[in-house]
Amino acid sequence: MIIKEILNRRSVRSYKKDPVPEEYIFEVIKAGLLAPSAHNNRAVEFIIIKDDKIKEKIFEIVGQEFVKEAPVLIIPLTQIQETNCPVEDLSVVSENIFLQATNLGLGTVWKAVREGQEKEIKKLLQIPENYTLINIIPIGWPKEKPQPYKEDEFFDLKKLHYEKW
Repeated sequence: MIIKEILNRRSVRSYKKDPVPEEYIFEVIKAGLLAPSAHNNRAVEFIIIKDDKIKEKIFEIVGQEFVKEAPVLIIPLTQIQETNCPVEDLSVVSENIFLQATNLGLGTVWKAVREGQEKEIKKLLQIPENYTLINIIPIGWPKEKPQPYKEDEFFDLKKLHYEKW
């Protein structure tokens, strides 16, 4: 495998209360900013949330405990007018964040944001109407270290199709 982070990256939904150093937050954001984007638009921005009261309000919207348990939430956003591929841009940014967090020993999980939830989160965080978000990324120190994947768990030659199905 090219990088060990691909094998080691697992969804983490239970976090220690220990804070995440600011330099680690910047490192994962930097990894996100290095992600490719449609037409190299680089239109992704981030909201970083550490305040427990705000995390509690987000939890009330999305309803999953790990959202308020994680020391940090990162919300990638993009301007709708700046890209013709907002979902793709935000997805690849998120994956880069996941891999860099894994490299630093941090845990992450993709918390999808549904359409109705997006409106409520945008109102709560005063996000301009011309921005969109698709997920929230909780980040923190895992309570338990997840076991890495084994390559043979996923590599199935029956899933490869050449030229045609």
